[in-house]
Amino acid sequence: MRSVLFHLIGVTRQVAAERISALAKPNGPEGWCLPRGSSAIVLYLGFDDDFLAEAQPADLEALTVSLGMMPTVTVMVDVSGRVPGDVEVRKFAAFMLSEFHGVAQDDYTCHCWTLSEIQSGATVEGHTFFDYDGWHHERHNRPVA
Repeated sequence: MRSVLFHLIGVTRQVAAERISALAKPNGPEGWCLPRGSSAIVLYLGFDDDFLAEAQPADLEALTVSLGMMPTVTVMVDVSGRVPGDVEVRKFAAFMLSEFHGVAQDDYTCHCWTLSEIQSGATVEGHTFFDYDGWHHERHNRPVA
């Protein structure tokens, strides 16, 4: 699975859970999945309570610079490997980052992505947000199809 973290400030866990619950279907205690209907699940959502304790120093520094403080809530999104998930991740990013003040981090850089960067297709290290395919091809020295 590929993951994206949403680091939020100025919101409580309860408020975040209420907003996510309005969008996604329950998947265990404090867990959700998307899409909500009967389609195959693409995104698995939940809180990442261990992020601050397990994060690399570069990730913590990037968060402090971009948010001005450590996040009060971190939501982890695991993306099923059965589907690309690009559309679903970007829709969820638009939801989370328009509802709450925060940033997103994907598996590929320690960059803290803002909603405007995600929506505009901004690049970091030559890649857009959640560019798993581009990073895979780069690591294996193959051109992107």
